[in-house]
Amino acid sequence: MSGGERHRVALAQVLIKEPNIVILDEPTGTMDPITRVQVTDSIRRARDELNQTFLIISHDMDFVLDVCDRAALMRGGKILKTGDPNEIVEDLTPKEKEKMLMEE
Repeated sequence: MSGGERHRVALAQVLIKEPNIVILDEPTGTMDPITRVQVTDSIRRARDELNQTFLIISHDMDFVLDVCDRAALMRGGKILKTGDPNEIVEDLTPKEKEKMLMEE
């Protein structure tokens, strides 16, 4: 199985158990762009159709913008701001934007 297939199987295994919250740590970290889109769609579908709550930890702000309806900005282990993902992106430093955004 490819890495993307393994990620989708793992997500399905978690969702079968119908948890109250699903925590994903860097879910797109090692994915190619096509697999990333497929996994993004799977997460959106699970969130919307199954009414699942996801807590996603990610440095991939493009993914956060695609999937999340709320985001938090952390630095040094402290949450500095929470809100709309677009607002959080505005508060990133130029260096953070360079590292975390592909579309910039």
